[in-house]
Amino acid sequence: MVQVLNPDLIQQIRHYGAFDINACFNCGNCTVVCQLSSDANNFPRRVIRYGQVGMQDRLLADADLWMCYNCGDCTATCPREADPAQYMAAARRYAVAQYDPTGLSKLYYGSLAGRFLLFILFSVVFTLMLLWDRGALDSEQLALFKFIPYDVVHHLGIGIFVVVGAAAVAGIASMIYRFVKSAATQGKRGWGAVAGAVTFAVGESLGQMRYQQCDADKIDQPWHLRPWLVHASILWGFLAMLAATTLDYLFKPVGSYVPIWHPVRLLDTLGGLVCLYGLAIVFYRRFGKQAAPYQASRFDDWFFPLLLAATVLTGLITEIVVYLPPSRFSYVIFLVHIVLAMDLIVLLPITKFAHAVYRPLALALTHWSAAPVIQPAVTAKGQT
Repeated sequence: MVQVLNPDLIQQIRHYGAFDINACFNCGNCTVVCQLSSDANNFPRRVIRYGQVGMQDRLLADADLWMCYNCGDCTATCPREADPAQYMAAARRYAVAQYDPTGLSKLYYGSLAGRFLLFILFSVVFTLMLLWDRGALDSEQLALFKFIPYDVVHHLGIGIFVVVGAAAVAGIASMIYRFVKSAATQGKRGWGAVAGAVTFAVGESLGQMRYQQCDADKIDQPWHLRPWLVHASILWGFLAMLAATTLDYLFKPVGSYVPIWHPVRLLDTLGGLVCLYGLAIVFYRRFGKQAAPYQASRFDDWFFPLLLAATVLTGLITEIVVYLPPSRFSYVIFLVHIVLAMDLIVLLPITKFAHAVYRPLALALTHWSAAPVIQPAVTAKGQT
């Protein structure tokens, strides 16, 4: 297969993160110290090499790009101080921008002004749309969905999900296309391989099995501060809140009162607290620059966790104010929460949040490619 090289690939990736990968002389130390590397997936060495020689198609088709959890062991032990962990992080941002069909990722990562512009623009647009048909403040009782009509929230939310879903599907299709057409995955596999790949990816993502393997040598840390559990807390908390919101939408009449001990309300609150627990540890470690993954932080490393934390926190406050006497603060915090939640959703395909989609997909594709290839049937005469 003919490989078209991009001589500017390293410089293009450098735009997405600070590293000195040109210092790398391909000694392989990073692969040796990586807990997740094997003969089958010797990253980050191979991914680094793709960048060095300009093999853009191979880089974007390599699922190993998403197997890294940025533990920092490779950077801490690199004899050339080439910072391979930051290179891998930058390469993932570069891949997100290449998969994104809207071009917003390139604007987002292009400059700090571009990131603020997108966030402010979406926030202003959503605020104006939500307040376009705003009702009067009810001084007698708290009526959040009269202040911002439920139909407005509902239809705007559906519109955002459709647009974001289409962009996400296009990005996923781009990644799958690049992966499947690579020489290493040629051959037909049955639907059983697809089902097995999906099951594996879901189980691994929920259980954080690979991250636990990556984290196996962190025995000096208390169990509740282990990196894999911190990451899992954010994931589990987010999924719990998503499940609670879905159940609320399907089974609870809009604006109806439920006691604070209602199972769905408890699930939502518990999920929010668990998510905030994980985020609080991440912020503490980034502020203190504890451990290799937190030594150097870009805007995106702060933006997504801060946006998620603000969304969760305003949601929890909204959960509380519905049981308190009505006040203007209640309506303001409800509006802020909805706008932040919509910002979070619409920025999903173009920010660090995208790894929540691409990493499970990479796990599924890797598992699928390892499945046996279906051999053509052979007749008695030896003809297929």
